[in-house]
Amino acid sequence: MILHIFIPDSLLEETTDPKIRTYKVGQIARAAAIFGVEHIWIYKAGGKDGKFIKLILEYAETPQYLRKALFPIRKELKYVGVIPPLRTPHHKLKGKPKLGEIREGVIIKKGKRLYADIGLDELALVEGSGEGRMTFKIVSVNPLKVVPAKPVEYWGYRVHLTNKPLAKTLKKARLDLAIATSRKGEDVRKVKLPPLEGEIGFVFGSPRKGVMEILRDFNEDYPFDLILNTIPNQKTKTVRTEEAVLATLAVFNFIRRD
Repeated sequence: MILHIFIPDSLLEETTDPKIRTYKVGQIARAAAIFGVEHIWIYKAGGKDGKFIKLILEYAETPQYLRKALFPIRKELKYVGVIPPLRTPHHKLKGKPKLGEIREGVIIKKGKRLYADIGLDELALVEGSGEGRMTFKIVSVNPLKVVPAKPVEYWGYRVHLTNKPLAKTLKKARLDLAIATSRKGEDVRKVKLPPLEGEIGFVFGSPRKGVMEILRDFNEDYPFDLILNTIPNQKTKTVRTEEAVLATLAVFNFIRRD
């Protein structure tokens, strides 16, 4: 089961304070990490913050020791200190290298040789090719050597800024099961759910508009498999998008059986 969440580029339309804006996106990142979301899609919904949302989500997902190399100083990152640490398996702490350990790194060229900064006291010689950020496996500790590798556990999420409205974004994701969240949807406690297998997507609206209203704004329609109220009996007039993401993923984490 591979989880996708879909959030609008208008996520921050009610917030002007740059610190709060950064924190709100950080809450999305944290919820995605807690429940193992692998893809976050930012769809066009009339907002102007798609690039900012993508930047903060990617910054949060990047291991701390790689951020200086991958993210130049810019004003949009001024308040990233308010983002809660994700502490996912690929956010390794500094320590002694361990044979077979998987770590994230960034390629550094020195002459004809490739090295990787993997967050240790010394650079690792890369056996193989590549560029930019990559995942590596330690194959020797003395001298320190790594090879490109694939992780065997949850390894963070990828962020997709499509600049396309919701229906087109959903089609691009090629989901096996598409679930829209709505206060007007069916009570999640009373619905017979299909098997939760394959690529599963959860779609969220903006602070001012629900999923169906956003679709209508762009003259779109989409055949959702389910439209669910994942927070039945809510006692507040509204539920913020970051709250809906956390609540929905928590509900389905309880339901899933893998």
